[in-house]
Amino acid sequence: MATRAAVCMLFLWLLAACATEPRLLLPTSPEGRSCIAACDAVLARCSFDETSRAESIARSCDNSGAVQTCVDRAVDDRTVQACEAKQSMGACQGSVPNTADCREHRLMCALQCGAKMLDP
Repeated sequence: MATRAAVCMLFLWLLAACATEPRLLLPTSPEGRSCIAACDAVLARCSFDETSRAESIARSCDNSGAVQTCVDRAVDDRTVQACEAKQSMGACQGSVPNTADCREHRLMCALQCGAKMLDP
Protein backbone atom coordinates (compact mmCIF):
# COMPACT_ATOMS: atom_id res chain seq x y z
CA MET A 1 0.00 0.00 0.00
CA ALA A 2 2.82 2.41 0.89
CA THR A 3 4.58 1.58 -2.38
CA ARG A 4 1.41 2.37 -4.33
CA ALA A 5 1.11 5.70 -2.53
CA ALA A 6 4.75 6.48 -3.32
CA VAL A 7 4.24 5.67 -7.01
CA CYS A 8 1.10 7.84 -7.06
CA MET A 9 2.99 10.72 -5.46
CA LEU A 10 5.83 10.38 -7.97
CA PHE A 11 3.29 10.41 -10.79
CA LEU A 12 1.64 13.51 -9.36
CA TRP A 13 4.96 15.32 -9.06
CA LEU A 14 5.82 14.45 -12.66
CA LEU A 15 2.38 15.53 -13.79
CA ALA A 16 2.69 18.78 -11.87
CA ALA A 17 6.06 19.40 -13.53
CA CYS A 18 4.35 19.19 -16.94
CA ALA A 19 1.60 21.63 -16.00
CA THR A 20 1.87 25.20 -17.21
CA GLU A 21 2.57 27.22 -14.10
CA PRO A 22 4.51 30.39 -13.54
CA ARG A 23 8.19 29.93 -12.86
CA LEU A 24 9.27 31.15 -9.47
CA LEU A 25 12.48 32.55 -8.07
CA LEU A 26 12.48 30.84 -4.69
CA PRO A 27 13.92 32.44 -1.57
CA THR A 28 17.43 31.36 -0.64
CA SER A 29 17.42 32.19 3.07
CA PRO A 30 17.07 29.27 5.52
CA GLU A 31 13.71 30.67 6.65
CA GLY A 32 12.50 31.00 3.05
CA ARG A 33 13.60 27.47 2.14
CA SER A 34 11.88 26.11 5.24
CA CYS A 35 8.71 27.99 4.35
CA ILE A 36 8.78 26.64 0.77
CA ALA A 37 9.32 23.11 2.12
CA ALA A 38 6.15 23.52 4.18
CA CYS A 39 4.27 24.69 1.07
CA ASP A 40 5.53 21.66 -0.84
CA ALA A 41 4.41 19.32 1.96
CA VAL A 42 0.91 20.83 1.88
CA LEU A 43 0.85 20.47 -1.92
CA ALA A 44 1.87 16.81 -1.69
CA ARG A 45 -0.83 16.08 0.91
CA CYS A 46 -3.49 17.99 -1.03
CA SER A 47 -2.60 16.18 -4.27
CA PHE A 48 -2.60 12.81 -2.52
CA ASP A 49 -6.00 13.51 -0.94
CA GLU A 50 -7.44 14.59 -4.30
CA THR A 51 -6.09 11.48 -6.01
CA SER A 52 -7.50 9.27 -3.25
CA ARG A 53 -10.89 10.98 -3.59
CA ALA A 54 -10.92 10.46 -7.36
CA GLU A 55 -9.86 6.81 -7.02
CA SER A 56 -12.66 6.23 -4.52
CA ILE A 57 -15.20 7.66 -6.95
CA ALA A 58 -13.79 5.53 -9.77
CA ARG A 59 -14.05 2.38 -7.62
CA SER A 60 -17.64 3.17 -6.69
CA CYS A 61 -18.52 3.58 -10.37
CA ASP A 62 -16.99 0.24 -11.36
CA ASN A 63 -19.88 -2.19 -11.43
CA SER A 64 -18.13 -4.86 -13.54
CA GLY A 65 -18.30 -7.40 -10.70
CA ALA A 66 -22.05 -6.98 -10.32
CA VAL A 67 -22.53 -7.18 -14.08
CA GLN A 68 -20.45 -10.37 -14.28
CA THR A 69 -22.49 -11.93 -11.45
CA CYS A 70 -25.66 -11.00 -13.33
CA VAL A 71 -24.30 -12.57 -16.55
CA ASP A 72 -23.24 -15.73 -14.69
CA ARG A 73 -26.77 -16.15 -13.35
CA ALA A 74 -28.49 -15.34 -16.65
CA VAL A 75 -30.70 -18.06 -18.06
CA ASP A 76 -30.86 -16.87 -21.67
CA ASP A 77 -29.26 -14.46 -24.15
CA ARG A 78 -31.88 -11.79 -23.50
CA THR A 79 -31.04 -11.78 -19.80
CA VAL A 80 -27.30 -11.62 -20.61
CA GLN A 81 -27.92 -8.59 -22.82
CA ALA A 82 -29.94 -6.92 -20.07
CA CYS A 83 -27.09 -7.51 -17.63
CA GLU A 84 -24.46 -6.14 -20.02
CA ALA A 85 -26.59 -3.04 -20.66
CA LYS A 86 -26.10 -2.12 -17.00
CA GLN A 87 -22.30 -1.91 -17.40
CA SER A 88 -20.82 1.49 -16.51
CA MET A 89 -18.93 2.92 -19.46
CA GLY A 90 -16.27 5.59 -19.42
CA ALA A 91 -15.04 7.67 -16.52
CA CYS A 92 -17.48 8.71 -13.85
CA GLN A 93 -17.80 12.39 -13.09
CA GLY A 94 -15.19 13.32 -10.48
CA SER A 95 -13.09 10.20 -11.04
CA VAL A 96 -10.18 12.16 -12.53
CA PRO A 97 -8.00 13.99 -10.01
CA ASN A 98 -8.09 17.77 -10.26
CA THR A 99 -5.13 19.24 -8.41
CA ALA A 100 -5.51 22.77 -9.79
CA ASP A 101 -6.64 24.11 -6.39
CA CYS A 102 -3.68 22.38 -4.73
CA ARG A 103 -1.23 23.98 -7.17
CA GLU A 104 -2.88 27.39 -6.78
CA HIS A 105 -2.60 27.14 -3.01
CA ARG A 106 1.08 26.16 -3.31
CA LEU A 107 1.72 29.17 -5.56
CA MET A 108 0.08 31.56 -3.08
CA CYS A 109 1.98 29.93 -0.23
CA ALA A 110 5.31 30.27 -2.08
CA LEU A 111 4.64 33.93 -2.81
CA GLN A 112 3.92 34.51 0.89
CA CYS A 113 7.27 32.85 1.63
CA GLY A 114 9.02 35.47 -0.50
CA ALA A 115 9.14 33.73 -3.89
CA LYS A 116 9.00 36.01 -6.93
CA MET A 117 7.21 35.21 -10.18
CA LEU A 118 9.50 35.15 -13.22
CA ASP A 119 6.71 34.80 -15.80
CA PRO A 120 3.70 37.13 -16.06
